[in-house]
Amino acid sequence: MKKVIFTLLVMCISVTAIAQNKKAVKSAKNTTTKMTTELSLTKDEAKKVYDIMLAKFTRNIEIKKDNKGDKASAKKEIKTSNKNATKELTLILGNERATKWKSYLAANKKKKKKNK
Repeated sequence: MKKVIFTLLVMCISVTAIAQNKKAVKSAKNTTTKMTTELSLTKDEAKKVYDIMLAKFTRNIEIKKDNKGDKASAKKEIKTSNKNATKELTLILGNERATKWKSYLAANKKKKKKNK
């Protein structure tokens, strides 16, 4: 009986982890596709960007999970995670394209607010 309960518990945890990972993968793919289009990334750059974005989204999901009751801490940790990812992206893209990407994000943020 203990083995059955243990097995069910492990399965539940695994399903949750896979679902979170799928969300991070989907977000990383979408962001990388947009960046490739907007910034004309090479295949090598796109692969590096994807890896950075996947790590960022995975980390942010973990932060939200670990800090469910403390939104202020989660927000602070996510901000740090995002800054670190931006630094890594800037190293790959260079300052000019990193600035172009920030402008793209800002313009889309304004469009979303306008449509609400």
